[in-house]
Amino acid sequence: MSTKPSSLPKSGRPTPAPKHPEPLDPLSQVLDSIRLRCMLPSAHEMTAPWGLQFGEVSHETLWRHFESLNITDLPHDPPPFQGAIIAILRGSCCLEIPRQNLKLPLAGGDIVLICRKDPFILRDDWRTPARNVFELIRREDFEHFRGISHGGGGVPTTFLCGAFCFEDEEDHPLLSALSPLIHIRGSDPAAAPWLDSTLRFLNSELTTLLPGCRSVVNHLAQVLFVQAVRVYASTTPQGSRDNWFGALFDPDLAPALGAMHSRPEEPWTVATLADQACLSRSAFSERFTARVGHSPLQYLTACRMRKAKQLLRQTALGVKIVAAKVGYSNESAFSNAFRRLTGTSPGTYRRSHPNDQHPA
Repeated sequence: MSTKPSSLPKSGRPTPAPKHPEPLDPLSQVLDSIRLRCMLPSAHEMTAPWGLQFGEVSHETLWRHFESLNITDLPHDPPPFQGAIIAILRGSCCLEIPRQNLKLPLAGGDIVLICRKDPFILRDDWRTPARNVFELIRREDFEHFRGISHGGGGVPTTFLCGAFCFEDEEDHPLLSALSPLIHIRGSDPAAAPWLDSTLRFLNSELTTLLPGCRSVVNHLAQVLFVQAVRVYASTTPQGSRDNWFGALFDPDLAPALGAMHSRPEEPWTVATLADQACLSRSAFSERFTARVGHSPLQYLTACRMRKAKQLLRQTALGVKIVAAKVGYSNESAFSNAFRRLTGTSPGTYRRSHPNDQHPA
């Protein structure tokens, strides 16, 4: 009677696990662990001469402006916006960011991520004066999700502009790793296949304004953000990647980083994370700290606390359950770690975000 051949090699020892058991798409794992929001992404129709100034505006100023338009459905505690996304749908314009001492001409099909809270100016010509965008927003435009129409009747330009944030993730390593400005040219062959089709889709949604348009445009703005980050990551010279991006695309460190972002609740140790990297414990710890700027366990704690903040904001789960969901078997240990990293207790943090909570 024949028997099924053994799966063990002749030595009788099990076959070693393949190198890097984690899927090698760490950027997706990182982006999946955060929630991107884009506020008021609208298509603005300009005709030369025109100039608009966008910038960091206090919530009080924003609230007073919309109250003057009898618009009262804005959140009282908005998230901290960390930058802006711009897409030139038609025509061309000039971008100026005074704090960065930067002037940049933009053409149709270009997208720009401003990854800081820096005020900026868009205009048809460097000499054209600019007006604050809030001087021109009307109630009907806000309510119907329309952009601003403004200018002197000359050459037209249409552009999408919206602020973005990672919800309560102002300390996320992705933000500090990005360049203050990312410019993806529509004429770049590497970007052309996806950029043109995405911008066409955006322009169609913003032109027809069909039901559900706000949701579709917000998702497309997120697509533009992810695509821009992907292009930036792939085109950053290898020699300048001695930072978080360098670690993210390091074939040895990437599996450990991806594991911490996607499964922070697991009982990781330096040894088990080193196994993910197929490195010795000491070699992994030294290499990780040099590249990332934090020890593996410091980084793991930060990943856990980001997930804990999300659970505290968005669910009614008890602190003990939240602790378990981010890898702590002891509520006291979790509360102490949370306080050390955030400066406040889990309960106080939850009470400070009442508008975000939902039933578990």
